[in-house]
Amino acid sequence: MSDTPRTAIITGAAAGIGRATVQRLVAAGWRVVGIDRTDAPLDGAELLVGDAGDASVIGAALQRCSGSLHALVCSAGIPPSGPWESRDDWDEVIRIDLSAPYEALRICMPALTVARGSAVLVGSIVGAVEGSMRSPAYAAAKAGLEGLARSMAIIGAPDGVRVNVVAPGAVATDFDERLLPADHRTDVPIGRMGTADEVASIIGFLIGPEASYVTGAIWTVDGGRVVLSTADSRLVT
Repeated sequence: MSDTPRTAIITGAAAGIGRATVQRLVAAGWRVVGIDRTDAPLDGAELLVGDAGDASVIGAALQRCSGSLHALVCSAGIPPSGPWESRDDWDEVIRIDLSAPYEALRICMPALTVARGSAVLVGSIVGAVEGSMRSPAYAAAKAGLEGLARSMAIIGAPDGVRVNVVAPGAVATDFDERLLPADHRTDVPIGRMGTADEVASIIGFLIGPEASYVTGAIWTVDGGRVVLSTADSRLVT
């Protein structure tokens, strides 16, 4: 095996799932270049402050990887925002939550091909499984990520590039609005919110060699929420 560390670009690296993924990969010996709008210290990783939807920022991150990229993790996003009929909110959510991952994949695909690497897009159970009264844009973007991942999995497969999605449910980060106590979620069979590190552990698996036969897949990480019927929700304590 080469002594050269594996390289990863992670968008939305300064907080939440992105930050937990940075920490996990750095601990495993990866070289990580993070992208975030917030200038926050990332121990053991490099940070580029900028917009994850900006092609020049993605290109600058790629330059730091010296042309070979083993993993791309698209975790940057903005939460559901509204009112739902606001076209400005629609455009911004779609730009960040759907177009930005497409742009990152488009720019990084040649480098992922060199390394026979993989990409993970951070989706949501909202969109593919649930609708959103508050933000149809968010639901549309997250549902669109799944179609994007399946398509890019087909495109990348001949070159050994894998593309998958993790679809979290309620996760205890600043991104998630707390509608119920984190440790007493009656809408989740496990009974609590998940943690960013629990999602990051799935990301780490999907970009690693153990998942070498996994591509075009959607990995739901929600404590069983989407399999719980309304009638059965009263059984969760």
